[in-house]
Amino acid sequence: MWKFFGAFIGYIFLKFDGAVAGFLLGSLADVYLGSRQQSGGSVHVNLDSVLNKYTGDFNFILVSLTAAVMSSDGQATRSELDYVKDFFVKQFGVEKTKQNLLLLREALKKGIPLDHICAVARENMNYHSRLQVLHYLFGVAYADRHFSSAEQNILYRIATFLEISATDFKAMGAMFGGNKSTTDNRAYEILGIERNTTEEGIKKAYRQMALKYHPDRVTHLGEDVRKAAEEKFKKVQEAYEAVKKEKGFA
Repeated sequence: MWKFFGAFIGYIFLKFDGAVAGFLLGSLADVYLGSRQQSGGSVHVNLDSVLNKYTGDFNFILVSLTAAVMSSDGQATRSELDYVKDFFVKQFGVEKTKQNLLLLREALKKGIPLDHICAVARENMNYHSRLQVLHYLFGVAYADRHFSSAEQNILYRIATFLEISATDFKAMGAMFGGNKSTTDNRAYEILGIERNTTEEGIKKAYRQMALKYHPDRVTHLGEDVRKAAEEKFKKVQEAYEAVKKEKGFA
């Protein structure tokens, strides 16, 4: 058994760099200790399930990037944790949420190599799915209704590593922040256009955004991600209606 365990550790260090391996092994230690306590000293660890759980899956990516955002300004707030817990319960269920929170605790302690995690995300997720992950991370950062400069920086870095376009990043920021008195300006930003864009250009931009953010494109990521996509899709529609009203066309 220990010979296989050594081979497993070797696989982890070959598959990921040292920082990621440390995170995975720290999480494996939780599984190991939990199994030992439950069995009165006997160790029963399903190494195959641990491997499958962490090798580039959506759950691992989500927990890792959540930790990066929560720790960016030096403290994880109660509002952020409540937002994350609520999302995880809806997305994964109660039991897996408990596991995810343990992983999140370890990740908050160890730090996250963003470039490597985002590279895994790019390999395993299409552009629309990565947009939804970024939308969720904006929600984590904005859980206290405020974006700190550190949170803005980490979101920008994640977006860059995920190869999200500057236009889409700016549009997503407009969906969450901005002065309420500048609603019309935010509407243009959400659509990714300038105020002097022609009527034809506005309609084209709306069609592109509607296709890009349509909820049906992310149904494979779970119901809660789809609902988040619906909220964002609604904001695109509202922005379009605001611009049409200002410009005076149907």
